[in-house]
Amino acid sequence: MHVHIPDSAFFSAFSEKVLLASASYFRAKVELKSFEQAEEELKSQGVSSYALLPVPTRDFDPQPLNQLVSSYASKSDIAIGFACVNPAREPKATIKRALDLGLAGVKLHPILQEVRPDDERLYPVYEALSDVNGVVVVHTGTSGIGAGLKGGGGFRLDFSRPIYVDNVAASFPDVNFVLAHFGWPWSTEAIAIALQKANVYLELSGWNPKYIPKEVWVYANTLLQDRVLFGSDYPFIQPKKWLEEFEKIDLKEEVKRKILYQNAEKLF
Repeated sequence: MHVHIPDSAFFSAFSEKVLLASASYFRAKVELKSFEQAEEELKSQGVSSYALLPVPTRDFDPQPLNQLVSSYASKSDIAIGFACVNPAREPKATIKRALDLGLAGVKLHPILQEVRPDDERLYPVYEALSDVNGVVVVHTGTSGIGAGLKGGGGFRLDFSRPIYVDNVAASFPDVNFVLAHFGWPWSTEAIAIALQKANVYLELSGWNPKYIPKEVWVYANTLLQDRVLFGSDYPFIQPKKWLEEFEKIDLKEEVKRKILYQNAEKLF
């Protein structure tokens, strides 16, 4: 379950124009909420566990955001907190502090951070995560942030090609890599990587299930049924709506259970 808390601290790096464009892309009405309000809303929609993901950017200090995620996760009985790192600011020390805070892994947003997942400055992060069988959630594919603006808000999609994750998944087999948003429009590339590497997962957030390409569902129902994860992308997509549409997808019932919670339980 892929969640960002819609408070000013989580999205402070973005202009109002960019945030409004993102909400328009998802056709969503996004209102600022406190952590407590957001979690209450999630629970009311049936969410029993979720990944609490920060929103990293290009030039930022990760420490305050990691502290914030840790403080939120420590108050919750259902949140799994993730850290962020800045490859230009002591990433090895950052991830070690984050693990000491009890965070489960790292969220990378290659487009916002303008860094490929296989950038060698991130290797110390992967090395630290290898020791604890950690998880890296990587934004892959297009992005709603800046969508519809001239120049896409200045954000470049190439950073989020799934193939760059393939390079580090090969080099760090004890790290589990989650391809958030399944890499569309490079979803075939993402599927191929997941088929070839058992430490790579596909995650379905950011898309209404009825719009997810059929190819993704075919592999989710067969060869990749143990490595596909549910995700909504709250607050842009509400879990209740996602789950209602998911029930209409033609999948085996045992596969639906795996996607919704069993695969995540094994991963975390």
